[in-house]
Amino acid sequence: MKTIIKDYLENHFEPMLAQFAVNDETIFKVSSDVHSRLSSILHRWNDSSFRSTILLHGVEEAFYYEPQGEIEIKALITVAIRNSLLEDIASTNEAAMKFGLRRPVISDEQIKYITSNAIVFFNKQNFESTSYEIESIESDPFGHLSTRFPLAWYVMHKLSQCSNYITFEVPNELKITHSLLEKQSESKKFVQVQSGMDPFIDQTLSEILHKIKNGEQPFFFCDSFKMITRHPEKLYRIIEEVLNAKAPIVTFNYYISNGYVARRSQFLKVAHSEKDLKYKFTNFNGLRKAHLEIIKKMA
Repeated sequence: MKTIIKDYLENHFEPMLAQFAVNDETIFKVSSDVHSRLSSILHRWNDSSFRSTILLHGVEEAFYYEPQGEIEIKALITVAIRNSLLEDIASTNEAAMKFGLRRPVISDEQIKYITSNAIVFFNKQNFESTSYEIESIESDPFGHLSTRFPLAWYVMHKLSQCSNYITFEVPNELKITHSLLEKQSESKKFVQVQSGMDPFIDQTLSEILHKIKNGEQPFFFCDSFKMITRHPEKLYRIIEEVLNAKAPIVTFNYYISNGYVARRSQFLKVAHSEKDLKYKFTNFNGLRKAHLEIIKKMA
């Protein structure tokens, strides 16, 4: 039986990549990756706890996607399609070379076309009923996150339920003392621009995390989740590391800590580049006190 995932990939996604002159081998690799991500989420769509948590790191970017649609649908498109190997053929020369390409072959405008098309397609679907048609997959890109990064997952779930702020107790069994950075087999030297899907912690990020762990830096700040990374495992690794150092992770839209999470009442649009950041440091609307204090410090 043809699922909605195969329908989308075969009749929308793959023809668009072909239209943009992407070669067949690259189309196959990127489409297979998107298939895995969509399958992982849609198979569990009726598990509201999993769904709200895994989609959370796509919400602030999806909020400004066009055309209009349900925010969960647009967040699904961010997490499963935008944050896939599609990023590697649209971002840096280094990432594109993994596909045998000299340079990125997808432009920003083409990315917008892909996400807009996906919104139109998936807005018409009934995931509650079609979820039962989606089979589980062996190499699941999201299924292990809750067990490998239990504290990050627990706190991100709390944040996914938050409309303003929430206070809570963190179970002791979720807290660890060792560093997850020690488990990474490779760490790149400093690079000016990384693909958003690069899984490795570069030298600059590693130094920041070690300063936080050692108490030399009181918080981790970045514009948005997607500016930290589009790679979900890397994102959860970073959140787990910072939370276990008893420090907060702060973006313009979110404040995340052990026992307290908050979100801005009206999301600011995520930055596309550094020049988009300046005005955001002067916008304090809709921030709770702890969140506001750190934004002011950064300003």
